[in-house]
Amino acid sequence: MRVSKALLDDQDIDHLRQALSEYTVQGVQELLGDAGAAALQRGDVLGASRGFEGDEPVVTLLRLFVLGEAVSEELARKTFAPLPLESAAAGGVIELSAGEARAQVTIRPYGELGGDTARGLPWWVVSDFGFDVRPGVVRPDHVLGVNGSGQLLAGSTPRLEVARALDIGTGAGMQSLHLGTHSGSIVATDINERALRFAATTAALSGQTWDLRHGSLLEPVGDELFDLIVANPPYIVSPGTGIETHSYRDSGMAGDAVCEALVRGMPARLAPGGTAQMLGNWIITDGETWEEHVGGWLDGSGCDAWVWQWGVTEPAEYVNLWLADAGGTPGSETWIREYTQWRDWFESIGARGVASGMITLWRADEGVEPIVEMDEVPQAFEQPIAAEIASWHLRQRWLAGQTDIQLLDARLVAPPFVVLDRMDQVGENGWEPLNRRLRQVRGMRWEAGIDDSIATIVGGCTGASHLATQVALLADSLGRPFSEMAEAVLPLVRHFIARGFLLPRDDT
Repeated sequence: MRVSKALLDDQDIDHLRQALSEYTVQGVQELLGDAGAAALQRGDVLGASRGFEGDEPVVTLLRLFVLGEAVSEELARKTFAPLPLESAAAGGVIELSAGEARAQVTIRPYGELGGDTARGLPWWVVSDFGFDVRPGVVRPDHVLGVNGSGQLLAGSTPRLEVARALDIGTGAGMQSLHLGTHSGSIVATDINERALRFAATTAALSGQTWDLRHGSLLEPVGDELFDLIVANPPYIVSPGTGIETHSYRDSGMAGDAVCEALVRGMPARLAPGGTAQMLGNWIITDGETWEEHVGGWLDGSGCDAWVWQWGVTEPAEYVNLWLADAGGTPGSETWIREYTQWRDWFESIGARGVASGMITLWRADEGVEPIVEMDEVPQAFEQPIAAEIASWHLRQRWLAGQTDIQLLDARLVAPPFVVLDRMDQVGENGWEPLNRRLRQVRGMRWEAGIDDSIATIVGGCTGASHLATQVALLADSLGRPFSEMAEAVLPLVRHFIARGFLLPRDDT
């Protein structure tokens, strides 16, 4: 197992950090304004660059590391001080030619504006330029930087204090930066040795130290245990033949085998009470439901699990998307060959689409029956969503321990972010109810159709009385026996608690 070194030595890292002192999330925000910063966040580098000019350090650094432009050697030398330009060039950070300097990697300030960072230092992520800045097919050992899927994973990962954390497929180290705020130690793995060097540079610049290990998936950690595992693997569903040319997206394992391997392998690497969070893609066929397919990976895991599926992409769109992502040229000989081979392979396995989703695992206590829930999540949920994911697990475990009698004795609360939408239409007797929907205006933003009786139950859940009182009042108003009403209402109440429309009062 080789030790991965940063692109620059310790002294040069310190000097580069000084040079980047104004090139922070705050500094970029102040320069670009809200619109420009939003453009940069969504990857619109040209939109972000409109309107800024001058030779201030932050402007020059944006030109170099975001737009990929060349600047004069004189300006670069001034901007990089106290780091000698020759040292930056020797480390592969920039290239000097004909009196100009051009960045060879992108360095991006990262983190939530005003948010916490490890040891109070700003963060910078070192990665490769995308094809949108440097046109052409990306190199085989391309290293992804800050991207949408990485931000989604970061916003979904619980941030409790843990002793040991594992970042599988660390790439440029984006997830490990977040882990550094609440983990005693971090192991980060990647099959791409160049990625590990970039991650080492990201860690050093950002004042963190990680145990970087070369190897595939869980192989580098043997039988070690971790309190938290995060994984943003190369999960693209393909024939598995692209690892030599696109290791950032292709695992070398056909189909969705890489996600299956992680879901089956991570439970054994979780310490008691440990959590795992991962993104993935999986194959959709006519032969089985997605719940059966992914659920099979969880058999015997000993873990509670919440699996989300938020979209299915049909094969032609999927192939075009990922060929373009690698910088391919539509209509070129290479594009047509790869497209044809990929589509033929999809047809050979009977795939009608590829789903995108997320999987959260919690190590269940010994002897406790695991809870596994598979949900379609088509709505736009709030980010970060990690707190709601943690709350979901607590509610599921609470529900599992409640008999119907205990649930009737509970005091429940409808949180303030739950609203009731009413829609009426004019009938023979004036306004008549047409539709009632409970809706969450934050968090998961679930919606649920209900009738007036259930609306009455939810509205009565203020925490002041037991659920049984609300059921009794409703039964009395409808002239129905309490037992009959309880039997009808309790399954819905359980569902609403699971979805967060109702919450147990803290002292229940």
